Amino acid sequence: MNTEKELVEENPKLSSELQNYLASLNGEDSNLGDMLEAISHRGFGLFLLLLALPAALPIPAPGYATPFGIIIIVIAVQMLIGRSTPTLPNRLKAKRLSYGVVSFSVKHSGRVLKLTEWLVRPRLSNLAKSRAFLSLVSLVIILMALFMVIPLPLTNTAPSFVIFILAAGMLEEDGLVLLAGLL
Repeated sequence: MNTEKELVEENPKLSSELQNYLASLNGEDSNLGDMLEAISHRGFGLFLLLLALPAALPIPAPGYATPFGIIIIVIAVQMLIGRSTPTLPNRLKAKRLSYGVVSFSVKHSGRVLKLTEWLVRPRLSNLAKSRAFLSLVSLVIILMALFMVIPLPLTNTAPSFVIFILAAGMLEEDGLVLLAGLL
């Protein structure tokens, strides 16, 4: 029987995953392709979470929600058509991701991540794995990402937070959180 310590090592917390990714950059810029390669083992959940996180934070930093929203739409369409892991066109893979944006997002997400880690755990996993249910989730993500793309003030945080919650639910196969995110 697995001890609690072994279970934690098998399923590291979201904050640990993000800290590890930030540390792997060694202060250097990255690109979306490298980020995708580093986290593709976690499927769509962590990638969507990382893309939604900067705009989900209630800290103004204009200019990044639109490109992230477009990439989220591309990823959500892949979910909708049934892909098991996300892929990006080469042009998007080459897009630079500044260390400053990644660092800012990870460092300023502490409260949100702590709350997420406290709330999200495997529950209703069969629902969270259902192809039909995940199609509905992907449609909601597309809709929310379209709101992110609109270059109007106050149209980024709420939709990004919904995507963040849905991504966390997918990441941990928490059907209850996915249902809450849909509501």
